[in-house]
Amino acid sequence: MAVPERDRLPALADASTVLGAAGWLAVVLVGVFGPIRDIVALAMLVLVPLALRLADTPRRDGSRSGWYRAAVVGQPVAAVAGVVSLALPRGPTATLVAAPWTLVTVLVAGFGAWRLLGRGPWPVEELAVDAGLLYIVVGGAALLFDRSGTALVFEPLIVTLTIVHFHYAGSALPVLAGLAGRDAPGGYRGRLLRATTAIVVVGPGIIGIGITAAALDLPFAAAVEFAGVAAFTVAVAVFSLSVLVGVVPRRENGVQRLLLGVASIAVTVSMGFAVLYGLARATGGTYLGINAASFDLMVTYHGQLNAYAFALPALVGWRLAIPATRSRQPGIAFGRLRGGWRIGSAFLDRRGVTTDAAVTGMVTTVDEYAHDGFDPDAVAPAVTRFYEHSGAYELSVDPAWATPWRTLAAPYRPIAVRVGQLSVPRQAIDGDAVLRGRVVGVDIGEGQADQRAWIRSNADRVDDARRMTYVGVYDRSVADDTAFLRVAFPLPGGNLTGILRLENGGSDGDGLALSSFPTPGNADDAGLYLVVGGVGLRLPLNERLVVVPDGDGVRATHRVEALGLTLFTLTYGIRPTDESLEPEPTAE
Repeated sequence: MAVPERDRLPALADASTVLGAAGWLAVVLVGVFGPIRDIVALAMLVLVPLALRLADTPRRDGSRSGWYRAAVVGQPVAAVAGVVSLALPRGPTATLVAAPWTLVTVLVAGFGAWRLLGRGPWPVEELAVDAGLLYIVVGGAALLFDRSGTALVFEPLIVTLTIVHFHYAGSALPVLAGLAGRDAPGGYRGRLLRATTAIVVVGPGIIGIGITAAALDLPFAAAVEFAGVAAFTVAVAVFSLSVLVGVVPRRENGVQRLLLGVASIAVTVSMGFAVLYGLARATGGTYLGINAASFDLMVTYHGQLNAYAFALPALVGWRLAIPATRSRQPGIAFGRLRGGWRIGSAFLDRRGVTTDAAVTGMVTTVDEYAHDGFDPDAVAPAVTRFYEHSGAYELSVDPAWATPWRTLAAPYRPIAVRVGQLSVPRQAIDGDAVLRGRVVGVDIGEGQADQRAWIRSNADRVDDARRMTYVGVYDRSVADDTAFLRVAFPLPGGNLTGILRLENGGSDGDGLALSSFPTPGNADDAGLYLVVGGVGLRLPLNERLVVVPDGDGVRATHRVEALGLTLFTLTYGIRPTDESLEPEPTAE
C-alpha cells in the first residue's frame, strides 16, 4: 500500500532509523572505532532520525515545516558522511566530510525553533522537546572542531566529549523528558515531573557554561561546574524515578513499559557516576575509583550506559506508542495585513479596503461566540450593546504602568504616536481628549467573511502628549468548535494579531472578558502573535480585557502581562455617544 504523501516524511525517518541501525551494527562488528566514536555514530545513524520521528509536528492541514522536511531528507546522507569523517585523520578533509552533519544539526535546531516560536514556551514538556532539538547544533559544531583538530581553550578530549554530551544529555534526554511529560500523572508526581523537566531543559547549557569557565580558569569555575553537574544529575535521577513510578505503569504496551523501565533505572545509575566525576574534578579527589583523569572509566560506565541502556531503549520504547501532545496543533491561518511606516486613523481608507457593509461593532452578535466556557445570556445588556455597537461609544482612559515599565515606555510612546498605532498612554485621557471611533466594513482580500475595523483616536483634537490611535481589523476565528474574536493591528511590515477567547467575567458574572491566555497546556489558539508574511510568532505577552456594566455605559479593565509580570493596566470609562444606545429608564 502506498504511503500517503503527507506521511512520507515520518516514514522516511523510520526507514532511516532501521537502515542506520543496520549500518551501525556493521561498523561496530568491523571494529573501526573505539567506545566514544561508536556512541557518536549511534547518535548520527539511529537516535537522531528516531528523535525526529518522535518530534514530528504536522500542521493542521497535514503539511510539515520546511526545517523538518530538510532535516529528515538530509539526515541519512549526512549521517553516513559524519560517520566517515570519524574514521579520517583530523584535518581539512575530515572537516569537509563532517560538514553535512553539522548542517543537519542546524536544520534540526531550526525545526526546534519553529516549534518554539510558533507556540511559545508552554507547556514545559513541549519546551523540553524544543530544547532537545535546539541543543544538538552544539554537538554538530563540536564535531567540526573535533575533526579539524581545533580545541580552542579546551583539551582535545573535552571537544570530543562535547559531541557526545550534546547528542545525548543535550538532545536525546530533553526529547525523552518531553515525551514522558505528555503522559505525566496528576498530583505531586506530575508536579515533580514538570519541575525536574524544567531543570533538564536548562541543565546542558549550564554544564556547558561551567566547563567553559573551568577551561578559561575563571574564579570559582570548578565550584560552578560541580554545582551545575550536581543539580542537573540529581534532577535527572529524580525525573527518571518519577517516570518509573508515575509514567511507566500508565502505558498499555508491555514491551514499551519494559524498555522505559530499563532506561529509567540505567540513567539513574549513570547520573551517579556523573556526580562522582564532577566532584572529583571540583576537588581533585578520588571517589569509588573515579578521579579527574577517569575519562575511560566515565566513557565505559557513564557514556555507554547513557547510550545503550538509556537513550536507545527509551527512544525505541516511546516509538512503540507515541503519546499525544496536549498543546495545540500548529497551522493557525494568519492574515497578511501589514502597514507602512505610518498607520493612523485613515490607514484603511488610504489602502482602499473599506466597504459600505452595514457593521456597527467588534462583533455582529455576541451569541455567535457561545461555547462551554461562555454563556452570552449571562452578559448584561449594556455590555452586549457595547460589543455589538462599538463605534457609537467614546472612551476615557486611565493608565497604570507597573515599575519599571513606565520608564521604559518613555521612548516607546513617541514612536507609537509617530506611527499612529497602539500608542498606549502614560497619562489619563479624558475630557476633550476622549477617544472617539467608527466601525467600518473592510475587505483585505483574504477570503475572510464579515470583517470590520474599529478605529478609535483622538489625534485630531490633542497634542502628542495625549494622542492615542488604535486601528484594529476584527473577524471571527473558529478552532476545535470554539469561536475566537481575532483582531489584527497593522504595524510596519506586518501586524499584531490577538486571538481572544470570550469568557463570562466581572464580580457579578454579567461582564464579558476577552482573554489571550491559552487554556492549560497551551491547548487552544488564544494568544498574541507578531505576524509577518502570514507567519505568526507567539509573543511572551498576554492580555485580559474585562467589560462590566457601569451606570449609563460600561467600564473596562485591560491588563497586559509579559511572562506573568504586569506591564500596565488601562481602565476605560466607556459612554455611548448615540442616544439610541442610552438605556431605557426603569419604570417606577
